Amino acid sequence: MLSLTEVVEKTKKTGKEVQDMLDNGYFDYDEINIFGTGQGLHGGHEQTPIKEGDANQIMETVRAVDLATLTKKMRLGEVLMPGLAGANYLVPTKIYQVMYDSAVQADICADISITMIPSDQLPGNQVQIDIAVDDSYVPHKYMAPGAQPTETIETEKATLDFSTPFGINFQITNDLIEDSQFNLVEMHLRDAGREMGEFASNEAVTVLNTATDGDGTLNTEGAGADLTTLEDVINAVDANLRDGYISDTYLCSHHVIFDDINVDTTFSQDAVAWRDHMMTEAYPTRLLGMNVIYSEVTKLTTSATTGTAYQDLDSLVFAKDYAMVTGRKRWLRIEKYSDPIRDLVGATITCRQDSVTIYNDSICQIRET
Repeated sequence: MLSLTEVVEKTKKTGKEVQDMLDNGYFDYDEINIFGTGQGLHGGHEQTPIKEGDANQIMETVRAVDLATLTKKMRLGEVLMPGLAGANYLVPTKIYQVMYDSAVQADICADISITMIPSDQLPGNQVQIDIAVDDSYVPHKYMAPGAQPTETIETEKATLDFSTPFGINFQITNDLIEDSQFNLVEMHLRDAGREMGEFASNEAVTVLNTATDGDGTLNTEGAGADLTTLEDVINAVDANLRDGYISDTYLCSHHVIFDDINVDTTFSQDAVAWRDHMMTEAYPTRLLGMNVIYSEVTKLTTSATTGTAYQDLDSLVFAKDYAMVTGRKRWLRIEKYSDPIRDLVGATITCRQDSVTIYNDSICQIRET
């Protein structure tokens, strides 16, 4: 691990680029960062990455030092520690790391999407995706050395729309900053990051759960009253299979596994096996050969008809490589932010994200009554 002075020495050029961005009143890690991996989306050019070994050591230092210690040393750097003078750009780097690590714990978008399209591949506010209609993109036999067969591929279009951002205000007051309560500030940053991860996940799950963008029709499986059984999951797998898709992902809340599948009486021996597993291994990560992804987002845990949590739950069985694409711009961007310490009061975190389904019949929704 490096000292902060060594970090400053290794990030002189990239630190200046970050400071120039801060002077414009925001911090966007994907655009410009001290590791030199920013795409320079608004700066006009990509950054030059610093050495991988240096980057790893710098990140190790950033993670190890807490925000309270870092801000204190930045302030001391103005008068007592010349080696840190002018290095306030380390503060937004730390803030992003805290938020990012917290958001990752709640963010399942990458786990349920074919791919996460990054900012540098998303020009403008809308991007169209061509989807080959199922069974229209097929090989044909031909007689060599004759001409290879030609075919017009029928396509549908789905549009990723980034025109509507979402964001959240930091719950940080002047009192916290003035009294240097940066341990509490860091707590609020973690909370904000987690909330952004949950919101982004709910947005993506909502698209997956309705599946109206792409080719085909969403499969559905009706479950019992507040009860999703192993039979329901098997039927969902079979529904996708009949449309030519082998399901590899099961998305559900912990409640479905804990309270419903584990008390399944239809497959009593399976239920006993799952209960025994949970007593020793906690929640299963595999079910019927599928990866189990857990999330407590509103779309899965709150009934659309009554607004009551953990009643009439939804869960989803799907083939990840065919189901949904997600694009994300300006992830955890800090707006209204130029002074890395004082401007946390009034700053906001923002993001632009959208998802579209590709082959709707690779997805089966299980809905309790």
